[in-house]
Amino acid sequence: MHGAAVAGMVGAEVEARLGGQDRDAAFRHVAGVEAFVKGWAPHLLDEVRGIADGAGIDERAALWLQWGMRAPEACTAFAVGPEFTGNGTVYAGQTKDTGPGANERSIVLKVRPRGRPAILSFSYAGHLAQIGISSTGVSLWGMSLYIDNPGGGGGPLLKRMLLECDSVSAMRELAGAISDDGTGAIGFSDAAGNVGVLEQLPGRQIWLDGGRDAIGHANMIVSPEPADRALDCYETRCPSAGARHHRVNAALAERRGAFDVSAGFAILSDQSDHPKSICRETTEVDGILTNSAIVAEPLEGRLHATYGPPTKAAPQTVSLD
Repeated sequence: MHGAAVAGMVGAEVEARLGGQDRDAAFRHVAGVEAFVKGWAPHLLDEVRGIADGAGIDERAALWLQWGMRAPEACTAFAVGPEFTGNGTVYAGQTKDTGPGANERSIVLKVRPRGRPAILSFSYAGHLAQIGISSTGVSLWGMSLYIDNPGGGGGPLLKRMLLECDSVSAMRELAGAISDDGTGAIGFSDAAGNVGVLEQLPGRQIWLDGGRDAIGHANMIVSPEPADRALDCYETRCPSAGARHHRVNAALAERRGAFDVSAGFAILSDQSDHPKSICRETTEVDGILTNSAIVAEPLEGRLHATYGPPTKAAPQTVSLD
């Protein structure tokens, strides 16, 4: 159903991600990925095959999309818990800063697998999941990190597996158990109101604990270890990251105790420090601009998303119900 509903978009996504790469080389490790999925999440292998069948694409390409591809992005994310909002609610949100053309391949994906959590994800056509929420009340948000030789792996497959967990602790345990040479930052929240960010670095993972309060992140390594921060190349490869990271956390502090969906979009629309701002309508600094913004109410099962920068496009609401 997924592949058939957006077949043209799935094909466009494969072409956009593969670009001029040697396809035989890109697909060479797919057999190993297939064996991994059989061991960890065989139901997802069935789903990948279904996407390929429905969209009429090579099954190897569909599987490569889930694990092999990795593209730099320059997103800004936050999660806030009940001690921050003061009324027991949880919110999370993120800009999608992925460059021109990404919206033409973006979808809101709702899946209800038998015996597993329902998933609502702002994703790309053909992906198992990207950022989003599940019926267990968890949310997941992802940001790139910029280091030399970042490796690959993870991606939509890992994100879908994490969204099938029921708590932040389970998500951390799963991420730690899976051998993945990729790098990036993943933000979590759960139904108990716990929030935090996991920075995935070569050979290790750093947990940035937000407790039941709030946390923001934007593409820079903020591990407490100087050796980890020394890996960071954001100043040359993603010059807006530092300004956005500090601004999202300052903007959160300004809204303590008075947070709702509109406050989330106000943060994601912020243009302080332009053009190194959270919302960017130009590719002037990083070569990347803000395509979309998403705010979630994980406990309510709602996702609000703009197709276009949030300064120009109104959010649309999708519910798990």
